[in-house]
Amino acid sequence: MKQPPRLTPSNLTCAYVWVCLIKSHEKVNGKLTGKNPSYFGFNAGGLTRLGYPVPAAYFGNCIAFARTMATQSELSGEDGIIVAADAIGNRVKELDEAFLEGAESWISEWGEFYGSDLEPHVMVFGSPKLDFYETDFGWGKARRIEEISMDNAKGKAVWFTQSRDVKGGIEVGVALPKPKMDAFTCFFTQLLPHH
Repeated sequence: MKQPPRLTPSNLTCAYVWVCLIKSHEKVNGKLTGKNPSYFGFNAGGLTRLGYPVPAAYFGNCIAFARTMATQSELSGEDGIIVAADAIGNRVKELDEAFLEGAESWISEWGEFYGSDLEPHVMVFGSPKLDFYETDFGWGKARRIEEISMDNAKGKAVWFTQSRDVKGGIEVGVALPKPKMDAFTCFFTQLLPHH
């Protein structure tokens, strides 16, 4: 029997944003081709998934690239958020079981995201596990965190960080051309009360 995916705040936020981006893409560019894939990419931490202890003195990171897929019509349909959360949750489960499996294809899979501007793929940068608002270089804590390099991702990138104001909350940064941003804002605020 298939186990349901873990529905973490991060998973649900990713699913919600993915669906809103697909719907805004469809609104601006016209009807999506139903069977075409939409890829969702994210990095996943590996220090706890390697299957053996990492020395306490280890300094660095250990991350994997993860990619999942759903068809555009599934994501823009009535159950889009469920489809997206299921796809992301199942990919996370796969990483828990075999973290480095498929590593030889990570670079080519990442290249999929930089294809045509018309393809509605989504990449997540940052992590709600990183609390950048607690960082102080002597000038005081930051008032606002933004990832400016995602402007180069042609509207396919989303930035996550831990919320400044809500404990356990997630801040989402999106940079889109104005027509897509207007559509995204509309879907994001319309769908929210229903979920």
